[in-house]
Amino acid sequence: MNTYKAIFQSILLISFSLLIINASVASSSDASPGTPGMSIAMDAVYHGIYKNKNVHLKDGKWSGVPFVKGGASRPTVGLIKDFSFIGDVDGNGSDERVVFLWESSGGSGTRVFMAILGSQNNKIANLSTHLIGDRVQLRMGRVNQGKIELDVIQATHNDAACCPTHKVLRSWSLKNNQLIESKAQSLGSVSMTDLEGVQWRLTHINWREALPKDINITLQVEGDKISGRSGCNHYFASIKPGKSIGELNISKTGGTRMACPEDLMELESRFLKALSNIEKYSFVNGKLALSYKDGEAFSSLLFTAQLARE
Repeated sequence: MNTYKAIFQSILLISFSLLIINASVASSSDASPGTPGMSIAMDAVYHGIYKNKNVHLKDGKWSGVPFVKGGASRPTVGLIKDFSFIGDVDGNGSDERVVFLWESSGGSGTRVFMAILGSQNNKIANLSTHLIGDRVQLRMGRVNQGKIELDVIQATHNDAACCPTHKVLRSWSLKNNQLIESKAQSLGSVSMTDLEGVQWRLTHINWREALPKDINITLQVEGDKISGRSGCNHYFASIKPGKSIGELNISKTGGTRMACPEDLMELESRFLKALSNIEKYSFVNGKLALSYKDGEAFSSLLFTAQLARE
């Protein structure tokens, strides 16, 4: 491994360590006095998304009046429920919660906003809201020495709006309830090396089907090889990049052949079939998404990052 790659892997491991630590703290913070929990975020009032109009979420979602009377298209805002972290961003000695919202106004775009929830006049309120961008992919987030840091993938002038390829580290400070962004740091284009250095644990077999917490399906990438647990057995395969950035090809898998309960064997079979049909990878709200053809539509395997075991 050359020096540049070693440095990159070290930064990646530290970043994922911080993400995992933040996620752990955020989960337990719902019971901590003074720190806004996700249950509060689900029903909070947010400003700064629309001019001169607040948005009051109910169970994590808000819908406005249809653009055309009787029409189905209307402005909609939703809380990104599985991507949030906490930290002291205003320097008052107590933690605020950083949450993210999506907004759609009926077109093909989806704008992503970052919002800060904290104490104001002895009540929990939306201190500030900031537009991150259209169809930005959120990789990792943390509060580092009072600054909010986000690793994102966003479009450059050469990218189609649907398919960003440029990795950027962005950071903000909160001053007088205003989010002030510092100069962004370019981290280069997306590549398969972004999948290395961590162990990925499957959380969803498709967008709507979460795995039971006691099911352990994993994936690790090392160069042109992948391996992991498929639920019951261990598997391995080869991996190579496709013709365009974000595309990849995975060979037919091999592996051990232990017998397990029928429902676990069925899930394992579904996972290995999907894995062999993967065509693209991306990052969605802190998760790795491997997209595969499912009948006439695309679906995705969703993974969360864990520190790779030695």
